Amino acid sequence: MWVARLLPWVVAVGVATGAAALPSVAAGNEAGPEVSLSGSGGGQLGPEWKPYDGDPVRFEIDARATDPLHPSGTFHVVHREPDGRLLAEFSGRITSLSVVDEVAMATGTIDVADHPGIPMELVGKPVSFTVYDGGKQDRIGWMWGFFGAPVRPLQGTAPSFALTDGGFQVRDGRHRGPSSPQQAGPKVAVTAANDTGTTVAAVLGGPDRSPGGTLRLELAAHVPAGGDPTQVQGGFRFTSKGARIDGRLTCLATGGPVAITTGVVTSSTDPARVGQPVSFSLKDGKIDRVGWSAGVSEVADCRSVVPSYAPQWGGVVVGKSGRLTLADLR
Repeated sequence: MWVARLLPWVVAVGVATGAAALPSVAAGNEAGPEVSLSGSGGGQLGPEWKPYDGDPVRFEIDARATDPLHPSGTFHVVHREPDGRLLAEFSGRITSLSVVDEVAMATGTIDVADHPGIPMELVGKPVSFTVYDGGKQDRIGWMWGFFGAPVRPLQGTAPSFALTDGGFQVRDGRHRGPSSPQQAGPKVAVTAANDTGTTVAAVLGGPDRSPGGTLRLELAAHVPAGGDPTQVQGGFRFTSKGARIDGRLTCLATGGPVAITTGVVTSSTDPARVGQPVSFSLKDGKIDRVGWSAGVSEVADCRSVVPSYAPQWGGVVVGKSGRLTLADLR
């Protein structure tokens, strides 16, 4: 079934809410210059999608916004079998759009659907797309509400699927890097190991939104070779405005230089925050960026906001082989 194929990528393990533990970064959540996401592309599903290995899929998106919560635009998705028979085709309107640098997150609602291979209702269900405009190598990730994925405005998962045909253009008329060049700060390095799984690490910081305030993030995440996103090992420490939270990670999804990870607070300067869910998005690029959500909205495994904060010092490593712990970063 198509359901069994997509569930490993939806990773909708749980949804939790809570009061904000630290300032939340929901990139582009104010009106401003126009941002846009447009293009079409696709490819064949790989062996991790058994029994649909080799099925062609294609995505078309045309969206723009000056207000991220009131965009205009449409999407169209087609999934066929290798012999051309249709499994599902659906289209609809875009309902939110956030863009920072070359990363875009869009949500939408299905208006029209033809789905002989999916025995469930699709019309009226929400969807989410995360697109990485990598130039020669674009990527996309998706979450389907008709499979129970926790789709929320301005949020998405990692762009795990590499396009082999076509591509997308992401245009950001809003964001720039830090006011001064990013400084080296503590070195972010991956410790060599026999395990060739996926590792994500960050040591970074800079000013927060309070006058004279600073923030610091230390994060290390590793999924062993052959493991699924919820088998992540690692933790985080986040300090801002005099508050500190430490925690363990519960999910990690990566796609190219973009990572989405979620976790739970295990200790804090405010004991009331223990047990609250958090999410982080990270981008390892010309301008490293990080985004986070700490209880101001529902936090579900492997879902977060677009990475928007450009640190003043330090950086991010995404997708390298090896193992890393917080102790290695200090």
